[in-house]
Amino acid sequence: MSHTAGKQAHITVTVVNPTDAEIDDLGSRHNLHPLILEDLQAGRQQPKFERPGEHLYLSLWDMNARADDGPSAESELAIIFDENLLLVVQRGHEASLRDLNAALAAPGTLRITSTISAVHRLLDIMVSDFVSLGAAIEKDLAAVEDEVFDSSVREDYRRIYRLRSRIGQIDRAASGLSEAMRSARREMQAMTAPEPHLRPYFSHLEHDAVGAAHLSSAQHKELDAVVSSHESNVATRQNQDMRTISAYAALLAVPTVVAGLYGMNFKNLPLLGLELGWLIVVAGVLTLDVVTYVLFRRRGWLGGAPSTRSDGESSDQT
Repeated sequence: MSHTAGKQAHITVTVVNPTDAEIDDLGSRHNLHPLILEDLQAGRQQPKFERPGEHLYLSLWDMNARADDGPSAESELAIIFDENLLLVVQRGHEASLRDLNAALAAPGTLRITSTISAVHRLLDIMVSDFVSLGAAIEKDLAAVEDEVFDSSVREDYRRIYRLRSRIGQIDRAASGLSEAMRSARREMQAMTAPEPHLRPYFSHLEHDAVGAAHLSSAQHKELDAVVSSHESNVATRQNQDMRTISAYAALLAVPTVVAGLYGMNFKNLPLLGLELGWLIVVAGVLTLDVVTYVLFRRRGWLGGAPSTRSDGESSDQT
């Protein structure tokens, strides 16, 4: 589609999942540098900014917060532009792609009068989505932290690792966008020379991108602490299970040891000469087991909470 502003006309071309032949055709029609064509054909480029020839080239990872595949849907976005041309190449699953033509045609804070104002519109949409994704992650992260640090709740490890994957995805994309915009700052300022009113908007946009990148990086570190706590909880539960198993094994060992002693082929074992000696032995075994059970229970080795005294002793030691 085309936009016209005064005497200057510029052309905007959007292409979705192009073939190599379509990319070659774009290169021939718009005189694109071979390095740009090589990146477009290879796909999955790291977020970066370059000016290999006459055109400025931004390669970004986009995350559409309103995608049908969910907020973690990721796509690639290549923005190639100069004073007269804006070429946007999208790659990814159709459900995760934006309707860029509709986004550029929609009303906004800034009216699109040139390629650089159109580039601002595209970057502003991306940064706004990263900010909203970061806010949504904050809520999910708070809920996961409540689960991990609440001893009465068994945390969902699948939810934790899904969240970790999402944060890592957003962190990589937002950090790449922030770094690409920082690298493009000088060229963007030169491009906005005919429209100096755009410069504060680009500066504000870069600050928002840096903030979104810092937020996602901080969330990544915070979740690492949550994952460490989760792993500690898992290890603690495993230790508790081992203590419980060992305690029950000890309870069973008491009658086993006594039965083993009295099963030996000797005549002078205690109580063998008494008519009700076996009752005394059984009562002794039960008494030993009950005493052992009470001691283990007080220490929390049989699944119960430790006694108040044990907690106090632990606190003093800490």
